[in-house]
Amino acid sequence: MTIRRTNRNNQKKWLQANRTLKILDLGCSVNSYWTEANHFADIEDHTEYFKNLNLNYTCIKPDEKLPFKDKEFDYVILSHVLEHVNDPFMLRAEIERVGKAGYIELPTKLCDNIIFVPKNDALGHKWWFEFDDDKQEMVFEKKVEALESFLSVGSVWKLSKIFDDSFTIQLYWENSMNLSKKSPYLIDEKITFSSLVKKYYSKKIRVFISVIKNILK
Repeated sequence: MTIRRTNRNNQKKWLQANRTLKILDLGCSVNSYWTEANHFADIEDHTEYFKNLNLNYTCIKPDEKLPFKDKEFDYVILSHVLEHVNDPFMLRAEIERVGKAGYIELPTKLCDNIIFVPKNDALGHKWWFEFDDDKQEMVFEKKVEALESFLSVGSVWKLSKIFDDSFTIQLYWENSMNLSKKSPYLIDEKITFSSLVKKYYSKKIRVFISVIKNILK
């Protein structure tokens, strides 16, 4: 049983060097699928899109068992999917059933708080995840709004080139994954964007006044 931190780029390089593996990109979409995979699956019907690329595609149903055989895949990619599902334990079990190893990518709590998403999005993020390095375990809890969102997904993708380790959790697993759930944080008051702006300019003004005072001495 292995689950540990890894690096997305290193995993991609390894897959590129092992083209004979049967690789599933689960929850692939048509915008961010891994070209290293040779089988793709999502809850949206992208059959024609992948057919035109001469790639295998399976349309799956949410909250149901995956339509694949036991240990059918050598490697399963699960990038920004687990935080969306209703039952992470069920999907974890299904991934372990159909795959031998794989990669999981998740947003950090910080990233999940600063990205602006539509309200009441049924397919939005339901859970916060973190990784316990001592227990080698993924831990999830119900997502709460601790900070008013103020960045678009596109902006975060640009920033992630610099702050990737602050915005994403990147994990490699083999044979099975440790996963546990804990009680959600209790937030007394959500931090608003306006309050952050006020504090920012208040600090700027104090620094400016301090500089002026030093000049006039």
